[in-house]
Amino acid sequence: MSLFNELKRRNVFKVGIGYVLIAWLVAQVLQLIFESFGTPDWAIKTVLVLLAAGLPFALFFAWAYEMTPEGLKRERDLDRSQPITPQTIKKLKGSKTSARVLNSLIYKSRCKGLANWDLVNSILASSTQNNPANGITGVLVASETHFLQVLEGEFEALNATFERISHDSRHDKVQLISFTEIEERKFGDWAMHGIGLFDLNQELKFRLCEKFGEDNGNVRFPSRAPEVMELLNILFPKEQIGTAGE
Repeated sequence: MSLFNELKRRNVFKVGIGYVLIAWLVAQVLQLIFESFGTPDWAIKTVLVLLAAGLPFALFFAWAYEMTPEGLKRERDLDRSQPITPQTIKKLKGSKTSARVLNSLIYKSRCKGLANWDLVNSILASSTQNNPANGITGVLVASETHFLQVLEGEFEALNATFERISHDSRHDKVQLISFTEIEERKFGDWAMHGIGLFDLNQELKFRLCEKFGEDNGNVRFPSRAPEVMELLNILFPKEQIGTAGE
């Protein structure tokens, strides 16, 4: 990963821009207050120097610390041996089972351009807007070149969702892998869960490529349902698959 991408991943740019904007606003407000009370110029200049001096500290903390689901952690304390960082945008609370017939749909497609977390997050944002109302749950796996998605729900809603996905301009060559009835949801709490295979450690990447094949330097996504579930069992902790709705 390049230094630019690492700075972007750790939100250093966002923190820097945010700090500058807030510092400018604080300086403007304090200047008005100081002028109203006749505060000497050296006091105003001191505040400006302190605000400017705070910028390097803000950038350092953005680089050294990262916000995780468990709270603020030092970057060096994070486990990067398994850098597939799942991002659950929203959970769909509800029963694991339904009185109506449930179906599971699996497809894969090719991304137009190169996928990254910004693109994945935009897809997940759309899913959290549409899936809860339609009773759809599932998981999305993305490499730099392809998408693999498992969707669960009732037939009509699932069929309509897949029809909409098929016409999404962000991907093409959509291949339906399976559309079958299921007894219960495997991802019952997730309106959509996202996994990005963008920064795999070499050991895990070699293991996945050896098992499922390689496609332009990326892990090849399977074209059979059993292999898809096998891939998900590797990417997720074993206890999560099949118990997401418990």
